[in-house]
Amino acid sequence: MESLHYEESKDLDKDLYEAVSELEKICKSHDDVRLKLELDYKLAKASTSEGKREDKMNEFTCWDGERLIGYLGIDDFGGRSIEINGMVHPDYRRRGIFKELYARVKREWEKRTSDEMLLLADRKSEAGKSFIKGTGASYDHTEYEMILSDSLFEGTEKSTKGLLLREATGDDAREIARQNSIYFNEELADQELLDIDLEKKRGFHVYMALFRGNIIGKVHLHLINGEGGIFGLGIVPQWRGRGLGRDLLLLSVHKLKELGASYIFLQVDAENDTALGLYRSCGFEESYSMEYHKLNKER
Repeated sequence: MESLHYEESKDLDKDLYEAVSELEKICKSHDDVRLKLELDYKLAKASTSEGKREDKMNEFTCWDGERLIGYLGIDDFGGRSIEINGMVHPDYRRRGIFKELYARVKREWEKRTSDEMLLLADRKSEAGKSFIKGTGASYDHTEYEMILSDSLFEGTEKSTKGLLLREATGDDAREIARQNSIYFNEELADQELLDIDLEKKRGFHVYMALFRGNIIGKVHLHLINGEGGIFGLGIVPQWRGRGLGRDLLLLSVHKLKELGASYIFLQVDAENDTALGLYRSCGFEESYSMEYHKLNKER
């Protein structure tokens, strides 16, 4: 006889990480879809939180005895939005489990200052998109995950313009926030100042892009277990149109390889033709598509 029960927790510890990872493998194999759970980052973040964010629940689970059969997690990267993504074991579907998990997440969201909730689903997941439609969320955008093909990358033209990478320090935090507000079209006041040393402990290496003595862009490189991710890459508007974005991308790939990455990926808006063209020209290929649907708070 089933003994289903629900739990909520602030952070992802090692035991929960392993349970969620196992459930993810089962669901991916059964459904042939991808999830964006950010488990490695969450685990690293929990180990360096030092008691912060005690009032926020981020991990919502359903168990049958000691077996994890449902999971829905919140990713809060600061700013005005939170992201949620999750799954239910194939043998336990159509029993209202995901609906209950979502209700709990929504109650948590109502306590927060974030005005937007982004609900994620693989473009191939008809069940996921159907559930999201029932929440009243509206389609916002699609992101591709692109992975680096080493054979294609080896054939790319290497950087020759003198662009340099400098590891960021605490003194760069305000400039990083300023650039994020430009790249993500958000208010500067909504940007949290990064703790650079803390980010490094969590696997994020932040670099400032220098050209002719000027800071002209930045990039965040994430590395864990040999898997490298490129995030927040950008060139400030006044320095665009000179091929510096391509050089920054190539340097980022080389830096990740130096750090030990054997697998490199990035994410890009499916409608950003300029970025897509750049990434493809540097050896990246589309892996899968993730749809984002937005729900706004009623004020």
